[in-house]
Amino acid sequence: MTDTAPESVTVQRDIPFHEMDGVTLTLDLYDSPAASGPKPVAVLVRGGAFRSGDKGEFARHALDLAADGFLVIEPQYRLAPEWTFPAALVDVKAAIEWARTEGESYGADTDHIVGVGHSAGANLVVLAALTADEPGFEPELYPGASSGLSAVVGYAGIYDFHALDNAADDEADAPHRAYLTGGPDDEPAAYDLASPVGQVNTDAPPTLLLHGTNDDVVPPAQSELLADALGPMTDVVHETVPSDHGFPFHGANYDDVYERTVEFIRRVGVGGPDTGDAAGAGERTGLPGGNLPGPADRIDDLGPGDTRGPDRRDGPGF
Repeated sequence: MTDTAPESVTVQRDIPFHEMDGVTLTLDLYDSPAASGPKPVAVLVRGGAFRSGDKGEFARHALDLAADGFLVIEPQYRLAPEWTFPAALVDVKAAIEWARTEGESYGADTDHIVGVGHSAGANLVVLAALTADEPGFEPELYPGASSGLSAVVGYAGIYDFHALDNAADDEADAPHRAYLTGGPDDEPAAYDLASPVGQVNTDAPPTLLLHGTNDDVVPPAQSELLADALGPMTDVVHETVPSDHGFPFHGANYDDVYERTVEFIRRVGVGGPDTGDAAGAGERTGLPGGNLPGPADRIDDLGPGDTRGPDRRDGPGF
């Protein structure tokens, strides 16, 4: 299905990109026919504590990035407890490799792909970059295509599961344990392999880490730990936002976060020419000002023309 979003951004929904064990995952693709190519690609990955949610939560960012000259995809990924680590990571890599394999037909610059993620999604895009092309984490569908990323942006991410587990009020009910199939004593390898801080290497791409100062879901120390680990390896920018866990989706923070993100992507050479004058603050193609529903809010009964998909979370999480 193809929708025409505000300001002539075209949205193609539910494009299949990864099938395994009877499950077919789809992605949404955002594009502006007015933007000249080849277009850098942005892969947007939502949060949900690895257990809930669906594509569509990053719709506002996707619309704006497409208007600013990116080809944007937002993929689904498999969820715990039915699917555990590394299923979600493999799915995100499949989306990156789909962009490399199919992107040229949409005008993509497949040599310039950036990953942007929130919370659990930040874990997945950072980990995808740090484990690029490692056979144990690669999908089988796109042989020869790289899962590497040119740059990464993480919002309020989970980067060290050992530290997160230690910070949890009730470790037994910590949501990441469903994803890792147990605690650190039961699954030490999963805790290590799923934690980006344990996978840092000299091939790490330029990375922007933003975290809310009042985040009571994922401790701000998570971004500090990764910034310290990445510092000797790559260009890393670690900044805070005076807000809570859902800051990328709040109207009060949105323009600032978006500008920081695009400025960073362009500075490291991924974002192409500056098209900022085409869609200034308050005139973007996304939803109008004011607070957007945050990741922990419930949205029901959205029609196919809406620019944000339903949020299926039952409560707070990452």
